[in-house]
Amino acid sequence: MILNGKTAVVYGAGGALGGTLARAFVQAGAEVHLAGRDLGKLAAEIGAAGAAEVDALDPRSVEAHAEALGAFDISANAIGVPHLQGRPLLELSPEEYSVPIAAYTRSTFVTATAAARRMRPGGVILTLSATASGVPAAPTGGFGTACAAVEHLSRQLAAELRPSGVRLVCLRANGISESAYAGSHAKEIWTEFARRAGVPLQEFLNQPGETLLGENLTLTEFADVALFLVSDQARAMTATVVNVSRGQVIG
Repeated sequence: MILNGKTAVVYGAGGALGGTLARAFVQAGAEVHLAGRDLGKLAAEIGAAGAAEVDALDPRSVEAHAEALGAFDISANAIGVPHLQGRPLLELSPEEYSVPIAAYTRSTFVTATAAARRMRPGGVILTLSATASGVPAAPTGGFGTACAAVEHLSRQLAAELRPSGVRLVCLRANGISESAYAGSHAKEIWTEFARRAGVPLQEFLNQPGETLLGENLTLTEFADVALFLVSDQARAMTATVVNVSRGQVIG
């Protein structure tokens, strides 16, 4: 198994993406610690080493948890923040526009820097972005700006971590429609898009993906790429944003 001997922390493990990563890491042989809220049932289900209530926006909460764990090899931030602002930019206040930008960049900064202080040589920090970073779509408010900021933060931190040998990679995915039924806060977003399209949610989610490969990205495909990125097989990759959109976005 490609993560044998590795210790991993997954922030936001209670969501669809975080839970998917946690399961994949455990199945690949890692000792996995879950961070988030109400994770006891998931920890028992997947055989995680532990679960703790951690607020990924609070440096004290994240630092205390990381300090208790000691050294580790993998950190993945998969927290989700409700970001459906639903109105054109011209109708948003600066405070409303800033909500996703502040939340996603803050949580990425807090968790990544806490991990970097405790990473073993060869460790890897995985951050998550979305195709909204390069594809404007209305009305998504500040979400695309937040994704672009996370990508740049990831590259900058990778450059600063060069002396330590710690890698940092950002996984940029497009919408994973099945996550709506796997505990994701994105269900609210899909529901609103379906309402605007005038179709039931299930019908909206079952529409063929607008990708070069003709299908929507799945949670399994997402996990497969993430596993590669945090494994030693990807040891030559850092300061990289990996496009996992099945060709919805080029480059």
